[in-house]
This record gives sequence, C-alpha cells and structure tokens, in this order.
Amino acid sequence: MLSKRSPYAVYMPAISSNFAKIGHSQHLKRNFSFAEKDLNFLDPASTLFHYPYALYSAGQAARTDGAAQQISIVSQRDRNRTTVIGDSGGFQIQQGTIKFEGDATCERMLRWMEDHADYSMSLDFPTGGISPGNVAMHTARLDTQGKITAMSATNGLSPDYNACLSQSLLNLDYFVQNRRPGKTNLLNVLQGRTERESKVWYDAVKGYPLEGWAFAGTHQSAFSLTMARLLDMYDDGLLQKAKWIHFLGISTLEPAYLFTTLLRCVRRYNPEIGISFDTSSPFLSAANFNMYTSFRFDKHGCALISVPFAEHSSTGDTRTLNKMGRDLAKEVTIARDGTLAMRFTPLPVATAIGSKVTVAEICEMRDNRLRVTTDGVWILMNNNVEVFKKAFEALNRSFDENALDDDVPVHVRAAKIAIEKIFEARVLKGAVASRDLLQECSALLDVFAEARN
Repeated sequence: MLSKRSPYAVYMPAISSNFAKIGHSQHLKRNFSFAEKDLNFLDPASTLFHYPYALYSAGQAARTDGAAQQISIVSQRDRNRTTVIGDSGGFQIQQGTIKFEGDATCERMLRWMEDHADYSMSLDFPTGGISPGNVAMHTARLDTQGKITAMSATNGLSPDYNACLSQSLLNLDYFVQNRRPGKTNLLNVLQGRTERESKVWYDAVKGYPLEGWAFAGTHQSAFSLTMARLLDMYDDGLLQKAKWIHFLGISTLEPAYLFTTLLRCVRRYNPEIGISFDTSSPFLSAANFNMYTSFRFDKHGCALISVPFAEHSSTGDTRTLNKMGRDLAKEVTIARDGTLAMRFTPLPVATAIGSKVTVAEICEMRDNRLRVTTDGVWILMNNNVEVFKKAFEALNRSFDENALDDDVPVHVRAAKIAIEKIFEARVLKGAVASRDLLQECSALLDVFAEARN
C-alpha cells in the first residue's frame, strides 16, 4: 500500500479478470514495439505508463477455489508502490455468476481479499438487485422461520430489502469473527435506495469494528444521502477514525470533483483518511470496441469522450491511435438563451500506447465486417485507462489552481459550496444546524442522481 495519501479523491480502474492476467498468460498474438507485460499499468517498470491504483473484485478473481489461486497483475504487484481495493463479490452473487454457499463463499472471498487487497469490502447483498428480481430467492431462503417477515413488520421496509440487510449482517459476522488481523483493512458497505433504507442499514451495521466505509447504490450520486450518513458517522465518532471511504461504481468528472471536496472537508479532523471511487468503464468500453479519445470540463458541462473504433478505421489505415483521435475530435457547440453560441473542440488525449500502435495493427476483416482484433481490445483497455488517468489529473489540478471553480458547471460549484457549508455548520453550530442546512440544500446535492434517472 502506498505510504503517502493523495490530496485528491483517487480514481480506481475496476480491472477485468482477463486483463488481470496480462503478462501472466499469452494475450497478444503479434509483436508490437512494447512487451505484453508493459500493458500492466500497476507495474512501475512499464514502458507505457504507471498508475498505482486499481479495484479488483473477488467476484471475478475468486469465483471458484481454483480461480482464487491464479497469478495476476494484482497478486504479483509491488505492494509498497500500489494500492488495490478488493470488492467482495456481492454483485456477482446476485447476478448468479457465483453460487452463494453461505460461510464457504464468505471464506473464499475473505481469504482472497486478505491476500491481495489493501482495502476490502464487506460481503454485502446489494439493494440494486431487488427491482430485477435477483433477491427473491434469497428472501425465500432467509424467511423459512419468519425472520424476514418479522423484520419488515418492525421497520416497515420490504421483505427483499430486509433479506439484503439480513444476509449482509450474517456475512459481516463471519468476516469479523474470522478475519486475520493486519491482512487487509475492511470497509463497511452501505446500501439503500432511499433515505429510510440508507439510515436503517447504517444503524444496523455501524457497530462492526471495521476500518472504513464504502458507499453503494443511490449514495453514489444522491449526495444528500451520502451527506446524511457522513453526519451520522461524525456524530457517532466513526468518521474521525476511519481510514478510507470508497464510492462504488461511479467515475464521471462531476462527482469526482465533489469526492475531493468531501476529502478536504473530512481531513480537517481526520488527516489520514483517503477517498476513492471506481468503475470498469475503460475495460467495458474497450470490450465493446470503443476508444476514449478526450475529455472536457468547463462551466457548461463535463464529459469523457469515446468513439466506436471500427466505424472509423480500415485495415490499411496507417495512422497512430493518437492521430486517429486528433482527426476525430469534434467541435462542441454550447447555446444558451440570450447569449451567443460558444464553439470549441476538446483537446484529444495523447497516450503512450496511442503513439506506438497504428489503426491497421488492431483491426481486421472477419465475415465481411471490420472488427477490432483481440490484441486491439487489450490495447484499447490500456489506452482508455490512461485517458481516464489524465482526465482526473487535470480535474485535480483545476481543483487547486482555479480558486473560483469557474471551469466546472454552476451546479457542481453549488454542490461543492453546500458540502463545505454543511460540514462547517456541524463543527461550528452543532448537529441540528447541519441537518437543517442539509435539508435546505438537498436539491443542490441530488442533481446528479436526477441526471442519471
């Protein structure tokens, strides 16, 4: 684990299980001007680029006992020069890609995370699986003696919600009773789709002696829920001693700006805490043959920009990936009522691998269709991670260098000020004043959740 804390919220690329084997099993079919192992951005010796952060899920890495033993870029990393967060596999369990076998599953996930991760999630059952019907079988399993029915009668929440909470508590019990001290820092995952669900979940899990917190579900973008729980943690004396907070499954620029805002506020009374966030977007996009080329953040909007690679390539195209990105840069037009339209072109990001690989090297004709090669997918993954890295680095520089915050949208600046004022009110004026201010600012804090709906 890195000894120096970042002054900004840290982006964690959520690497895929296949990419994790880069350099430890044959991936590239042809020779390039770099070795396959150089695609491993966790390796400080990579000739392409080094990025010392990642998230890797036990739900992918430890699907079975055999899979848990496989060598990967995570198992072989220099732990003094990298920080990795381990997800626990609750999502994969609900999706049915992992069969849940109670304590046996908890044991496999816990041991893998202890051996591979610096920070690790508790094995939660996500409330996001309720609407698709993925929780119903677990509700029936857990309610054989009426326990779930009784919980619902007591707290007024749905049986499926209480099944998620009940199984998460059983898993927390197993983790706390069977963890090996000092092997990994455990993060207590908070679920919930509404304020009521979030609060009930927090009150049920807050007594477990873990090292930090992870926010899942609606907390990722409904910052009023997140702020309510952070105030609860402050009131309970838990925020002041937490080592790390992670936000699961989000990596857009606007929330990232606010995650750093949260970090700066909390560090006033907990100087050692870290905050991070993740998504698998660079890997999933590449698997769907999309290449990230540029980003923008300004007072009119924020975006990471990708293009469908095959639509703009040919087997005779000798341009580098970076040159292709420059050629595909599109002008953005911002029009507001009563003002002149503003036109500008986001600057494409030049990546290390984008300077070394041509378009023709990673596309082919198959079944009369132009396709990205298997080599191309791995190369686009590396390219996309570097674009994300550079986007968040630029955003972080702006956080400190632009004191007026006028290079991000007005609603982001408003939410940033609201967060700062709520924490200030809690410290200077007390719990009631901070809750009143949170209520007043809820609309400002939840615009990101509305945008995602």
